[in-house]
Order: sequence, then C-alpha cells, then structure tokens
Amino acid sequence: MRIQNLGKDLADSTALFYVLNRLDASKCPLDGIDSADHVDRASKMIANALSLGVPDIVRPSDIVAANTRVNTLFVAYIFNTKHGLEDLTEAEEKAAFDAAALLDDDIEGSKEERTFRFWINSLGLEDVYIDDLFGEMNDGLLLCKIINKINDKAIDWKKIDKAPKNDFGKNINNNTAIDACKKSLGLKMIGIGGVDITKGDKKAILATMWQLVRLDYLKLIGDKSEDDLVKWANDLVGGKATSIKNLKDKSMSDSKFLLNLCGAIESRAVNWEIVTTGENEADLTLNAKYLISVARKLGAVIFCVWEDIVQVNAKQMLILIATLANIHKTMGN
Repeated sequence: MRIQNLGKDLADSTALFYVLNRLDASKCPLDGIDSADHVDRASKMIANALSLGVPDIVRPSDIVAANTRVNTLFVAYIFNTKHGLEDLTEAEEKAAFDAAALLDDDIEGSKEERTFRFWINSLGLEDVYIDDLFGEMNDGLLLCKIINKINDKAIDWKKIDKAPKNDFGKNINNNTAIDACKKSLGLKMIGIGGVDITKGDKKAILATMWQLVRLDYLKLIGDKSEDDLVKWANDLVGGKATSIKNLKDKSMSDSKFLLNLCGAIESRAVNWEIVTTGENEADLTLNAKYLISVARKLGAVIFCVWEDIVQVNAKQMLILIATLANIHKTMGN
C-alpha cells in the first residue's frame, strides 16, 4: 500500500502497523491490525512503536483524528529510532540528527511562548498542533477553539468565519474571541483588540494567553493545598522512590520522583530504559523532556517547560502534580 500524506492516510493505523512490522517483526507483530475499533488498533500500533524505543509522544486519538502535525512528529521519531536503511556515514548521521532535532516541541521561542505552546498542544483540540504561536493565532480560529475548551458556551460559532480569506474575516473572529474573553470568561482585556491578534502583536497574544492559562490552572487546582498534593504524591509513589518534603524539594530536579508518580498512575506509562541517571545538566534536561512527554501521554494538560522541572519551580510543580492527581481520579483509582 502507498500513502499520499501523513494525515488521513495514517488514520486507520494500517500503514504504520506494516512499517513497524517491516522494521522488526518480532517486536512489532501484526496482532491487532484487524481490530474494528480504530482507537484500539492505534493503541496496539503505538505499543509496537514503544517496544522499538520510540518515545511516548502520541495518543491513539491523535492518530485516529488524522492530526498531521502530530503524525509527522511521530513518524520522524520512528525513523530516528529505527529507520531500516543502510548505516549512514558520520556526516550523514549528524545531518539527520540535526534535522530530527528541529521537530523538538521545545526547541525555539521564549520560555513564555513555549509554555503557552505546550499548553495549547496538550489541550486535545481537534486538528490542532502548533509550532509557531504567533504565526498560527492570527485567523482567530485557534483562539476561539482554546476559549471553547475552557467554556464551551463562550463562543457563538455562527459568528465565526471558518475559512477567513482576508484580515476583515480574521478581525471578526478575533473580535468575537476577545468579546468572549471579557463577557464569558471575565478576563480583563485592557488595550487588547481583535486587530492586535490579527496583526500578530506578540505582547497582546502573550497577555491573552497568560490570562487563559491562569484561568485554566486555577480551575484545575481548585481547593487542593500544597500539603494535600505532597501527601497524595508520596502515598501513591510509596516505596518506589524517595519521598518529597515539599514542592520546592530539589530532589525532583532529576524528574525521577515525578516519573515514578506517573508510573504509579499507569504502570505502562514509563519506559525506564529511556530515563537517565540525572547526573549532569544534559541528563536532567532529557529526563524533564521525557517527563513532559509521559504526562501528556497520560492526558495531562501541560503548563510548564522542561526548565521549570529542572529548576523545581514550586508553582509549576503544584500545577503539574495537581494535574496528575486529577488524571488519577478520573481513571477511577
């Protein structure tokens, strides 16, 4: 079979099943390829990919939804893990590694821009995966989807131009979004108008995103206190790792406690062969990035970047652990 794109042509997981099987038939059998449930089929295909050492960065729902950007990242990681081609020369290998690194969700932009981009990409919005916050916000559709995720009654979709061809249509969308922020979400959009979002005004976009993120994480945390969350995390991890004293505990900088917490929520979540010893800055960074990947796989909405974990940003630790506590609760544990 041949595919023409990395979206709809991969949605039923069949092509990916065959690719993984050709790369390693023993680790990636075709068991499950005939499943009538596309989500179940995608889950089994992803399990095969994990057995090859592919990072845990995609959800079955992403595959089924034909999310081109997520699929592109997933296929790139498959290729980077086990390409099945003849060995490259040293120069070719370096070039391939450098190219693959460009797909890192955490590679460009200010810390604020990356934080907001991570958050948006983890919201589970249909056909949304962004790598340029400022460039992909201007038509108003993305902003409306984000607002709708927070409050599904905030946006009057009858007023929205689903395919704006010019700034006039984009301004209508962004004005509707800004109006919803004020009236439905209660945000203070002082000095920010729809035209600012359309123009890609970075200050206006960052200010808008900051308020939306804050609203979302305050709703998520609810009445949970730091003491409550620390006790919950320590109790759940049990004897698997050293307990933490508080949310400023520097032992969390290597991500191992938090990875153990994710593993306690879902035993299959963590591939410990990927986790480093955390003895140097590079290892700490790799572990933190993997932790974010694991948390996203569990369904966590991500409010932080890897630096927050390595530096043990207490506020971000509070939000992350509160998010994991909510996931644990929804899983019926």
